Amino acid sequence: MGVVSGGEVIVKSLIEEGVDTVFGLPGTHVLGLYAALHDYHERIRHVLGRFEPSMGFMADGYARASGRTSVLISTAGPGATGLVTPLAQAAVEGVPIVALAGLTPIRTAGKGYYHEFRDANAQLSIFKPFTKLAIRAEEPREIPKILAKAFRVTREGRPGPVYVELPRDIIESETEWVGYTKEEPVRIKPDTTLVDLAVKELLNAERPIIYVGGGVIAANAGDVLIRVAEEIGAPVVTSVMGKGAIPFDHPLHGGLAAGYFGDTVAVKLVENADVVLAIGTRFSELGTGMWSLPIRGRLIHVNVDPNDIGKNYKTDLAIISDALEFLNALHDRVRGRGPGKDRGVKLIDEVRASVGNQQLRELGYDETKINPSDLVRALAHVIDSDMREGKAVVTCDAGGNQVAMFELPVYKPRTYFNPAGFTSLGFAIPAAIGAKVARPEATVVATTGDAAFFMTGMEIATAAELNLKIAFVIFNDRAQGVLKLQQRLLYGGKVYASHTYPMDFCKFAESLNIGCVRISDRKELEDGLERCIYGFNGPCIVDVLVNPDAVPTPITRQVMTIFGKR
Repeated sequence: MGVVSGGEVIVKSLIEEGVDTVFGLPGTHVLGLYAALHDYHERIRHVLGRFEPSMGFMADGYARASGRTSVLISTAGPGATGLVTPLAQAAVEGVPIVALAGLTPIRTAGKGYYHEFRDANAQLSIFKPFTKLAIRAEEPREIPKILAKAFRVTREGRPGPVYVELPRDIIESETEWVGYTKEEPVRIKPDTTLVDLAVKELLNAERPIIYVGGGVIAANAGDVLIRVAEEIGAPVVTSVMGKGAIPFDHPLHGGLAAGYFGDTVAVKLVENADVVLAIGTRFSELGTGMWSLPIRGRLIHVNVDPNDIGKNYKTDLAIISDALEFLNALHDRVRGRGPGKDRGVKLIDEVRASVGNQQLRELGYDETKINPSDLVRALAHVIDSDMREGKAVVTCDAGGNQVAMFELPVYKPRTYFNPAGFTSLGFAIPAAIGAKVARPEATVVATTGDAAFFMTGMEIATAAELNLKIAFVIFNDRAQGVLKLQQRLLYGGKVYASHTYPMDFCKFAESLNIGCVRISDRKELEDGLERCIYGFNGPCIVDVLVNPDAVPTPITRQVMTIFGKR
């Protein structure tokens, strides 16, 4: 069978698992692994990042875009600790990642190696509280079994990250290659008795609604979701992370039901419902507008993780299940028995008529400037065809630009990544790179703010090196806009440390020899966006000077509701 190094065992195991891309940043303690990657470079592509947190977000974007588990490599100590934020986000938002982190030699631990913790188990302990599994390889022969388990665990139940620790001496030790056996994840099926109860509730309901979270997308359950909705005549509303599970233009799409932050029609549909079927959601703060979503009817909550059921809303029927398994079982039982699609369309039409035509304008809107809503509408128009066909991927960031992007029409799953769970600032740029690596044919657009750019903007150098055709759209309001607004409204106007330093993004682009378009006139928005998104053969930055006093529409809804003006 031949003697191989631990590093080669890792790479051969990844190949057997079907991995063809890894994201990494080398360091001394993983150079044995990189030597093996060098020898197998025709089988596994390595994407070199600039900073470990950014690499983690690249792996996140790759996993969301591809639907596959992504692989991430870092060195020991500060390399590994740099993975805390992206892996924590993956844990909160249900993204499958296998993180391979180096460690100083374990067999001689405590001698004072650089990158070494004083406690030999400290690095591993950091990741145990929030990953699905944190495990160390103690012998090179263990590696295939550990990796097979790691890949299974990332996808079993609620997806999430697994952390695998690889001491330098284990990577560089010799062993025999004994082969690799993949482990298939078990999909959690629903209790059939509970499905029958759900069927009874839904078929007897007069105003049912289906509320969809990101778990439906993670389970690839969008098609059967639509069939169920059409059969039982129920409008479908979504959380932020559930956008794309049903096309924006489907007759049963009721909108974004994010409480204060959501669409008026969608929120009213939920409020009027006598039965709410919630699937693949944990009813998070941003997903419900600080839990302002009014659920008055009976709640059937379906989630693969029992810990997410009943925390924020009283549940009348709790069903622990993978979203696809539940929806398939539900569809089998309701097929041919429901009132049909027209009932759901009628419910939406009735609510639209009752709330009237509410064209809400942002607080602070200025017709002489570019407001966040102007930019979102222009972007939606420019990429409309690609979004409808599922040929575009849009990544969002934390902050005011993120909330403004709640309004973007989404038509297909895995085309819109808005980190509404952990909301890590600096996500959009590296996530877009990961998405483009996963889907090179896609039109990829990163939407971010100037504050977020200062965190991970150097990763555009990665896009430049790989000549990735990505448009990086910057909502440039010269501030951390949401923090500044909160300081003004909630803290007596004590605006402090929420500014950013003015930067010439086009000079930065010039230094990387990539494209850049600066837009300060609203009349130039669509032409400028189209030029950057479609007119360059590589990366391009769009620096959009946004009105700093405009309050993004979802937050305007919240403010107006709180102050009784909605």
